[in-house]
Amino acid sequence: MPKTETIEIQKEFAAGGGKLAKYQDLVLGERSLLKLIRYEIITGLCGSMPGAAGLLLRSRLYPKLLGRAGRGVTFGRGVVLRHPQKIEIGDGAVIDDGCVLDAKGRDNKGIRIGAGVFLGRNTILNCKNGDILLEDRANIGSNCTIFSASEVVVGAEELLAAYVYLVGGTHRFDDPDAPVLNQGRESKGIRIGPGGWIGAHVTVFDGVSVGRHAVIGAGSVVNRNVPDYAIAAGVPAKAVRQRKPGVVKGGRENAPDRKAAAPSPRSKRILYLSMYDPAVPYTGAGARGGEFVNFLARRHSLDLVYMTGSGHPGDPVLEEKYRNRLKGVGEKIAIPFSQKGYFLFSKPLYDAAARLLEKNRYDLIFCDYGLAGKYGVKLSKRYGVPFVYASHNIEYRQYLGKAKSDPRRWPLVPLVRSAEKKAVQRCRLLVAISNEDAAFYSRWTSPDKITVVPQGFDDKVLNPRYKAARNDPKIVLFFGNYAISTNREAVAAVRDRIADRVLRAEPRVRFQFAGAHPPLELNHPAFEFTGFVESVADLIRRADVVISPMTGGWGMPTKVVESLACGKPVVATETGARSVPRAFSRLTVCPIEEFPEAIVRILRENRPVDGADFEALKREFLWEHRLGRLDEAVARLFPGGVP
Repeated sequence: MPKTETIEIQKEFAAGGGKLAKYQDLVLGERSLLKLIRYEIITGLCGSMPGAAGLLLRSRLYPKLLGRAGRGVTFGRGVVLRHPQKIEIGDGAVIDDGCVLDAKGRDNKGIRIGAGVFLGRNTILNCKNGDILLEDRANIGSNCTIFSASEVVVGAEELLAAYVYLVGGTHRFDDPDAPVLNQGRESKGIRIGPGGWIGAHVTVFDGVSVGRHAVIGAGSVVNRNVPDYAIAAGVPAKAVRQRKPGVVKGGRENAPDRKAAAPSPRSKRILYLSMYDPAVPYTGAGARGGEFVNFLARRHSLDLVYMTGSGHPGDPVLEEKYRNRLKGVGEKIAIPFSQKGYFLFSKPLYDAAARLLEKNRYDLIFCDYGLAGKYGVKLSKRYGVPFVYASHNIEYRQYLGKAKSDPRRWPLVPLVRSAEKKAVQRCRLLVAISNEDAAFYSRWTSPDKITVVPQGFDDKVLNPRYKAARNDPKIVLFFGNYAISTNREAVAAVRDRIADRVLRAEPRVRFQFAGAHPPLELNHPAFEFTGFVESVADLIRRADVVISPMTGGWGMPTKVVESLACGKPVVATETGARSVPRAFSRLTVCPIEEFPEAIVRILRENRPVDGADFEALKREFLWEHRLGRLDEAVARLFPGGVP
């Protein structure tokens, strides 16, 4: 839908209010005297200063005015910044002399300039309550004007010659007797694909899309869409030929196999870096990561570099069993697990990713789990490719909690916090697992850059449509990877604070613990350790009640979500049910001390499966819906992304 609004600027300046207030509204977009003083000092001191001293001072001081600025940004003389808190500039961008970055608007996001972008002399980026996005390494010639009343996007490595005008809005003129100025403005936006060239003195009108790698001849007026790889020219511009063999009118390629769909012109090439093996669901992280990889590989061209295992060495038997779990992945490079590499830095993983970046052209790097963001920061800076950081929890908070029981971790806490904060600040998109995590990360970066993708489940695998087992003895189930200290602590809590009290009331109960690296030293006469199981769904379906007695950690509520999806009653601590709404009828959240009574009550109800919560769970946690958020975020922050 087109965006429509009235033209307010003259009305605002004609309204009451002192000159200082009007100046603040025009220049800063907020009435803060302290920020005004800082703006005036910085721009007055070095805005017009010539030579190397001016460049140096502006590179140090101008970023303090902006919403975000990367490393090595160059500002020429006489650069004008309006509403600077809504301007974000990536690493290594160059803003030449006399440029105007005007992010004005009441509720817009403003101007985002990607890494390595060049803005030629006297170029104007002008928002009228709209947004402008220049993707990485776009090159904008001198004296260009980009106007946006809704959204104008210029793709990565796009070349605009001098005096190009992108007109991202138009005026209404329906009433012939009223001044056009008073009839409001309408805007559909403009989208310029990556990798092409728009010649000098070209005008592109509102509502137009120019395809990827398209070339527009000098002096053309573009008032209709231009296909991918087209060469267009004229007034109005028309496609005169195609640059790429096999591309037909409309911009679609002829597929070699007529039965196969042509590749989406908006798909991207992604390098996916993972600190664990996303093929093997050792943990909830592995289950989640496999969903992410398969989802992105269906929509994009994806290569994968990962460390085997999941915080511990990989298991060759399981790797062979699950080797076909990932679908559609291109190159796949496995780096053997090492403790130093996992907890600090893996040079083999970094080098493998660097080799792929040198060989192939990628649109983005997807860094998944733990300290994977460290690689994103380094590789993005070196190769100019933006990165996504997918956080499964707040890492330094995890280390802080574990350090209380393992003092060896204390020296790592500040290192992890520093690395995590840097990754959060420098990534293009941050994927958090809960609203709680997103709120925490918003201390370090803009909330607009964060999308929340909670843990999900596949309703074809996990559902209440089965006949419940009638067990004797009854089965109380806990599952997880016991190489993780918080899972071992949960087993200890069951042994020391829960099991005997349950058995006194219900003697025929067996506590079942499933998962790799079982803590046999925590055994109890009523305990059964199964080790790793191939099908978690089968395990859940056989249980009478599932528990999550987590006393520490900030991990994902995978156990709770999957068990509720199977219609099971679940008893969990506040930590164990983190980020799961309390509205589900089959979920009991209580302190450890109340677990025995809750378990006994549920066992006596003898209702091991009930689908009452299933539809609500699907609305909240179905992978199809959860990954749709990732879809939307990639499309928003990487225009030309997921179709």
